[in-house]
Order: sequence, then C-alpha cells, then structure tokens
Amino acid sequence: MSTPHDRHLLVVGAGLAGLRAVEGARAAGWAGRITIVGDEPHAPYDRPPLSKAVLAADEPPPVPALRSEEVLETLQVRHLPGVRAEALDTERRMVTTTSGELGYDALIIATGSAATTVPELSGVRGVHVLRRYDDALAVREAMARSREVVIVGAGFIGSEIASAARARGIGVTIVEASERPLERAVGPAAAVRLMQLHADAGVRLLTATTVSGVRSTDVGVDKVELSTGETLAADAVVLGIGARPATAWLRDSGVELDARSGGVLCDSRLATSAPGVWAAGDIACVDGVRSEHWTAAGEQGRVAGANAAGADAGGATEVFAAVPFAWSSWHGHRIQVVGETTAAGEEDHGDGFVLYRRRGAAVGAVGINSPGPMARLRRALTAQTNP
Repeated sequence: MSTPHDRHLLVVGAGLAGLRAVEGARAAGWAGRITIVGDEPHAPYDRPPLSKAVLAADEPPPVPALRSEEVLETLQVRHLPGVRAEALDTERRMVTTTSGELGYDALIIATGSAATTVPELSGVRGVHVLRRYDDALAVREAMARSREVVIVGAGFIGSEIASAARARGIGVTIVEASERPLERAVGPAAAVRLMQLHADAGVRLLTATTVSGVRSTDVGVDKVELSTGETLAADAVVLGIGARPATAWLRDSGVELDARSGGVLCDSRLATSAPGVWAAGDIACVDGVRSEHWTAAGEQGRVAGANAAGADAGGATEVFAAVPFAWSSWHGHRIQVVGETTAAGEEDHGDGFVLYRRRGAAVGAVGINSPGPMARLRRALTAQTNP
C-alpha cells in the first residue's frame, strides 16, 4: 500500500501559477514527491518585468527569478527545464513529455498562454512577439538598433512595449484593428484616457487598421504595408495582439476545454473534469471566466496546490474568489485596474480615476496615477468577496 510519502504531484508549467501550486501543496501538507515541468531552460521566473524592466535595462538583465535556489531546495521540488508536455492520459495518470512519460497521483496544469501570431508574418526576420524572457531579450536588442518601430496591437502588452521604445527615443506607430482600443477590457471613458497617454508621449496610433504585409531585407524589416494603403518605414515590428491558452496538448485527454477560449474548464476549487487534475493561471477557465492577471495566477496556483494536497489527505477544500487586479506602466504613468470594468456604468471622476457601478454599487475602477482611491476600492471589494 502506498503512503503519503510515495505519492507524486506533477505540475506542468513552471511559471508563477505552477510555482505557487508547489508552495500551496507543501503548505497544505503534501509529503510526497513534487515535480515541476517547464518548457523553457530557466528556473521559474516573473513575467511582468519582461515588458517593463527588461526592455528598459541598459544591459541584458538576469532572468527575474521568482524564488531563490535555496527556497526551491526547501520546497523539495524537482524542476525539469526544457521539457514540453505533449499528451495527457487521465486513465493511466500519465503525461507524455519530450523527455518521456511522467506518472502522477495528482496533476496541476499551469501551462499558461502562448503569444498570438499573424501567420503571414511568422518567421519573418525582424518581427517579434513578447511572451518569454528570451523574447524580451530579442525585442530589447531590436530596439537598441532601431529608429522606428511598429507595434501591432494597442492592448496592455503593446502599450508597455511602446512606452519602452519611446523612453529610448524611438519613433513608435501602433497599428490597432479595432476602432476603439481597449473598450473590451475597460469602458470608453477609461479607454480614451489611456490612449491619450500615447498621444501625449508622441506615439502615433492608427485605429481600424491592420498590417497587410512586411518588406524585409537581409538585415531585417524595412517597410510595413497597411490595410489603408499607407507604407511605414520600420526597423522592427512587435506583435502585441494577445495570447491563447497553451492547451493543444490536452486534446483527447478527457480534460474538458472551453469551446470559446480554449482554456481548461474548472470549478472554483480549480478542479477540472478529470479526477485528480486541477488547473491554474492563464489557462484556467473558472466557472466560465478566465482571469489573465498576475495576482489571479498566483492565488489560483496556491488554491490548486492546497486542494491537490487536501484531496490526498481528505481535508477541506479552498475556493478561488480573488478580486481581479492588474497594473501597468506607460510613459511614466502608473495604471491600475481593479474589479469589473465591463457591463457596468462608467463614471469619470477626473484626475485619472474612472469608477464602474452596477445597480448603484461600485464594482471596479481604472486609475491613472491614482494609488489612494484604487487601494481603498480594492480593499472594499476584497472585503465583500471574502467577508
């Protein structure tokens, strides 16, 4: 008969959610082996600095590690770097990877997202995405030798890249397919205020426009052709058009995926449709909703790890009920988003603070250089969510 010390927790995905799952499991009493698998050669690292500090650094910065080697040793976790998951057999409780099969007693899926690309631009020299540390280094190097950069997508990642480029004195044009950038993420008043930050910083924003082609030389990008017929001079192109859940390896696994987003369907305990399998981070579609933010990924990882350990020990379960929160920095301005910022009434309070109400109650806000009001609202919403 197996003992708790014989059991194996396998975490697929070595990002924030995966690491916090390890910590959550150990804190909840998991005494068995833990293996964390990551398809990058690096130890678990923090992603938010990639589009901020890494791009701004004068010299190539080190990998922004989430935990020291000493902490990882204390957690008694085996890390397998450069290993990609290829298939999951939930009946055999086995994950097929590029280095062989790995069995598990409990599995946490935290493979995150992959940057969305444009098929026509795939493999074109001088066209970049930014999702991983090595991507950030490549974008940083491209900026170091660029005078003009075209960024495709006016979302948060594209905007952070634009901010880093302007800080280096580079000319920036953002090409955005929608007529009203960011309105799907925040209301129209907040979206207008955010886009004005780009205009004030000298960024050219082209809306309702797409890239129809890129002209390259042996050195790299030379021209960018637009759907409007205009041609832009450019030394580099960076795609910031979103990310998709890295769940292709889960097809035919028995783990149910969301038909719309491709995320892993799970309940508030982060349990999936398959026994002994939990999900956390960007891929987790909790009660039909994905929360693609740093704070959510960390808390989901902890809850998934604790519940994996609790299921093993027959203990109580935890639920994920965090208030959505995200932050960014554009052109020296600190931007914060908390709570629900869609399908609610929008109130522009001036001074960079936009409040959202539903049936009279505050449910969210967007703040530009408004740390005090944002902190107070976040505390209030958290108290309502976790009374």
